[in-house]
Amino acid sequence: MSYFLKNCCASVSIWKYPSDIFDQNDQERFMRLWTAHQPSVANYVHALVRDRGTAEDLLQETALMMLRRFTEYDERRSFVAWALGFARFKIMSLRRDSARSILVFDDEAMEQFTESWAEKSVETSAQRSALEGCIEKLAEHARRVVSMRYFEDLNAEEIAGRIGGSGAAVRVKIQRIRAQLRNCIERETRLENQRP
Repeated sequence: MSYFLKNCCASVSIWKYPSDIFDQNDQERFMRLWTAHQPSVANYVHALVRDRGTAEDLLQETALMMLRRFTEYDERRSFVAWALGFARFKIMSLRRDSARSILVFDDEAMEQFTESWAEKSVETSAQRSALEGCIEKLAEHARRVVSMRYFEDLNAEEIAGRIGGSGAAVRVKIQRIRAQLRNCIERETRLENQRP
């Protein structure tokens, strides 16, 4: 049994392990789909739940609920829309239990937000993939600057201290890199949209 399944389901005593219900191929299929779409579901949950810890717990509960019901998943339906339905259910349950922890929407607004998120998540996922490819195409020095700024969360002065130069020069460099990445992402997504 995989690490995820073992840890995800270990505390559930009234329910069988997923491996008792569906085979290894289904488990792998779930993991591939969940891994691909988890960022969209996580962003949706974090957009509606203020407390980070609560949002993370809700995301895990959503994954567990989806795993339990994966045999019901219809592949003709968008996986992200299916996942957002579970997340929406968990958020509405949380809202009923503790309205102070989340932004309060009526049911109709929540439904519209969920539908919009499902539509946008496909576009966002394509942009994220394009961004990863575009970062790889940057020169080594530019990739280091991107890494320091956006992954290590260093400011311009801290980056300048590592690579030399002034904070102002680093800010200009970051602006140029961002423009280069923006152009690359637009080009890549345009090419992707033209493919059959």
